[in-house]
Amino acid sequence: MLIRLAAITAAIVTATHVATIGGVSTIDTLLRTHFRFSAAQVADVERGRAVTMSLPGSMDREMVAAGAVRIDAPAERLVEVLRDIEKFERGGGFLKTVRISDPPRVDDFASLSLPAEDVADLRRCRPGDCDVRLGERAFEQLAGIDRQATDADAQIQAFARRMAFDAVEGYRKRGNWAFGLSLEEHPPRQVAAEFDQMLAATPWLTKTMPGLADYLARYPNAAKPEGMEEYFYWSFVEFGLKTVLRVNHVVMYPLPEGGPGRWALANRQIYASHYFQNALEVRLLVDDPAQQGRAHYLMVLNVARPDGTTGLFGALVRYKIRSGSREALRKTLVGTKQRCETGARGEAPVRRPELYSALQN
Repeated sequence: MLIRLAAITAAIVTATHVATIGGVSTIDTLLRTHFRFSAAQVADVERGRAVTMSLPGSMDREMVAAGAVRIDAPAERLVEVLRDIEKFERGGGFLKTVRISDPPRVDDFASLSLPAEDVADLRRCRPGDCDVRLGERAFEQLAGIDRQATDADAQIQAFARRMAFDAVEGYRKRGNWAFGLSLEEHPPRQVAAEFDQMLAATPWLTKTMPGLADYLARYPNAAKPEGMEEYFYWSFVEFGLKTVLRVNHVVMYPLPEGGPGRWALANRQIYASHYFQNALEVRLLVDDPAQQGRAHYLMVLNVARPDGTTGLFGALVRYKIRSGSREALRKTLVGTKQRCETGARGEAPVRRPELYSALQN
């Protein structure tokens, strides 16, 4: 599987380079030859329709989805839209999104309130037996709460707010190694090591956008490329049967002249209360050779490693995620296209479709 994924992503490097330098269409080469899209699907992308494909992961529980859509607006318009993440992640299954200050403040998490079922679970959870995902240090902090006290729920909510703040601060100081072991797994997994494995198995990122890949891998010790922007945010998202608290790191990188595209964008999950131990979304924005600076192709690769997906129930969870991920990505591409194009024309923005809506059906 690693060899196959490497071949696919290496092909993207070649294809996008040809498009940038020679004006040759990347879409046909990328999707027909390497993503196994039909001629009709390629034509759909070129006409502005969103097309997606599931790809093999580097291991059984790794989920990989790729997609592309042509957007009739400059690449900079999408970057502008993503700068306002609170507006971008609104409606559908997005319940609340808050961009975090720079530097982060405890007050940024004041409105964070876990759902009642998570609070009930945290009253009883122990390492290796907890529905809410917690790291090593969080379990130590939770042990200091009197979970039988009359104000136990309030203490747990305060603990959750502090945990989210600490996740951002720890990551800003120590990078991926701030997360320690995932104690919900048997045996426990080293979160940073798994993220490094994900990057190594995704040469589309490491070869096509080495500056971005290096920054993610060595954060916060990597040199920040010129023009790179970044921010953090937290959100509550409806995902399947649960409401998920997510904390994410967004990086937006204008690629050097002569590179494979105009912008490389990454959304790296640094914490999720359920389902995912590691998740990364990478977007590459490539000018339409026929309309340089006026239209672009958005190419997206989503890589995630769910936890708790072993055994019979785990197999059902994996099936649910895999079967829904392509349609969810397609809806996201459609919503992103509409948001960029309507905004570029000065019309009222269209809400972005829920990224996870397909997984709720």
